[in-house]
Amino acid sequence: MPRIRVHSRSIAGLREADLEAERALLDEAERERAGRFVFESGRVEFTAVHALVRTLLGRELGADPRALRFVAQAYGKPAVWLDGAPAPVSFNLSHTAGMVAVAVGPADMALGVDVENGERAVDLSIAESYFAPIETAWLMAKAEPDRRRAFTTLWTLKEAFIKATGKGLSQELDRFWFADPSQIPIRIGFRDEDAGQADEWRFEHRILGEHHHLSVGWRGPGEVEWID
Repeated sequence: MPRIRVHSRSIAGLREADLEAERALLDEAERERAGRFVFESGRVEFTAVHALVRTLLGRELGADPRALRFVAQAYGKPAVWLDGAPAPVSFNLSHTAGMVAVAVGPADMALGVDVENGERAVDLSIAESYFAPIETAWLMAKAEPDRRRAFTTLWTLKEAFIKATGKGLSQELDRFWFADPSQIPIRIGFRDEDAGQADEWRFEHRILGEHHHLSVGWRGPGEVEWID
């Protein structure tokens, strides 16, 4: 059974000065991108997650993390190259206030991961405007104190899917749905037949610490190994 390794790292309280070793792993373009963030928290998130990606992929490929090159595919999803050729591994990354996450899987696997801080303010009208009706009904059936957590669970699952497909927000969020993310296994549904077979997709969701939500989605067989 193929294995998907999902790594997470708390970055709560870290400052740029704490990440000098990680910053040294980044290439010039990545350091430049990190420097564009106005706030230190953004620079910390970017540096931490991109250094984690390089470290994990370098370990997976038996290569120097600094030798890896990232190439944007259609819709912007990155792929990793080594020695001038695509590397035999798939990956996806995500970051939010206080947490970064990376998923690594077999080559050519459609794989997506999303992590969100459940304490941040959410606009539930987003669900009414953009989610599938069955998802909105599931959310509205929740008691008020639980609705924000349910929204964040649903949001991370939807993000994991659109990141796995590589199409991102070019996909309309109401054309696929998770009818009840609290049920195991978590199932996806599609409005359009050309979206593929729903039973090909698998999802897992986890709460990290007290309030960070992490979801991973992939197409085909596979088992998740959670690594904190």
